[in-house]
Amino acid sequence: MNNLTEWLRLNFRVCLSATLMIEAAIGLIPQLADCNVPSVVGGMEGLEYHSAALSALYFVLSFWLILGIRTSMVSALAAVLLVFPAIMTTPNGDPELAVKITLVTVFAVPLILYGGGRYTVFEIREALNIAHEGDATAAKDGQAELRTS
Repeated sequence: MNNLTEWLRLNFRVCLSATLMIEAAIGLIPQLADCNVPSVVGGMEGLEYHSAALSALYFVLSFWLILGIRTSMVSALAAVLLVFPAIMTTPNGDPELAVKITLVTVFAVPLILYGGGRYTVFEIREALNIAHEGDATAAKDGQAELRTS
């Protein structure tokens, strides 16, 4: 079961990264703004510098997610940077953008709570005190050695 959840978190990481990369491409390449893809950055008319900065952040965060660098913090930041501008720029709502926001939330919440899964470069497990079976037995062996000496 542990292997399944690790692979699911890896796939969530890749999907969230792909979503961020699509947003970054739409924001940084002006010709893509005319396509029929719901976009957070595409709805920011009149805020060219803001959308360019947001697109650059999306680009950096997508690479960090692919590599698995601080996955919990990066996915939380990515979710916030995708959801809040979408809510602020379209107050009347957009059904297609609502589907995208829902998918981002579904991808980000397990990553925020449990980390990135397999093939992470830099992940901290101490935040939620998550110990794997091998770590727990090694810690028990280390405590037993300390008590005997």
